[in-house]
Amino acid sequence: MNWKKFLTIAILPLMWLLYVLFELITGRINDTETIIFNIAIMLLFALSGLLIYKIGTKNETGLSFKNLSIAFIICMVIDQGIKIIIKFFYFDNYVVIIPKMLSFNPIINTNGSWLNARFGTGVSFPLLIILNIIALFLFVEIYRYYLYKDNKDFWADMCFIFIFSGALCSLIDKIFYGGSLDFIGISNLFIADIKDIYINLGILFFVLTLFNGGYLKTDEETTFKEDLQNMKKFIFFIKDDLLGKIHVF
Repeated sequence: MNWKKFLTIAILPLMWLLYVLFELITGRINDTETIIFNIAIMLLFALSGLLIYKIGTKNETGLSFKNLSIAFIICMVIDQGIKIIIKFFYFDNYVVIIPKMLSFNPIINTNGSWLNARFGTGVSFPLLIILNIIALFLFVEIYRYYLYKDNKDFWADMCFIFIFSGALCSLIDKIFYGGSLDFIGISNLFIADIKDIYINLGILFFVLTLFNGGYLKTDEETTFKEDLQNMKKFIFFIKDDLLGKIHVF
């Protein structure tokens, strides 16, 4: 069985299925139309996964630094460009695209995170900004460490592009809008934006990176001592990287 193909196609639909099951249990999804709509979303995700697999198999060695930079800029322009247009010209508009299922519904989500919005966790906005900055720093260092260890592939490149773009867009939203400018209304469940798509794609590519690297195999277990040693190596790498001693591109 081609496990890479299976995972690429199945991860996003499975993630959405888990979310739908959660909302079914909590009672927020309670009608047949919404269930059918969410099944359609899962099918769309599966088709997207198939397309990603075909693109990935043709670019196994990854992207050049130039193409990586272009892809990152495109992601940023799409998310932030759309939001600027919405903010200045369409923020007060509400458009039903599919009745009761999909709408254009711009809001400023001042909760700062999905956990705050959905579960009322109450994480403060300043703390969310600090965590956002720390996450961005760690994403860069983890990716650079991955390259430093002589790894280079399409899946890791795309993982970095989407997760870093999503996290940076999130930080920009918090600083300039006072929250996330969301506009994609999904039924009565939530309102999302482009960066949410980026982050979910980043998770997909992260799992595929782990799979390709053999990290999901049960026969390659490490001891706690070895894990600590690896963590120590990573910390020393960060120190050397900050001092300009590391060159990975």
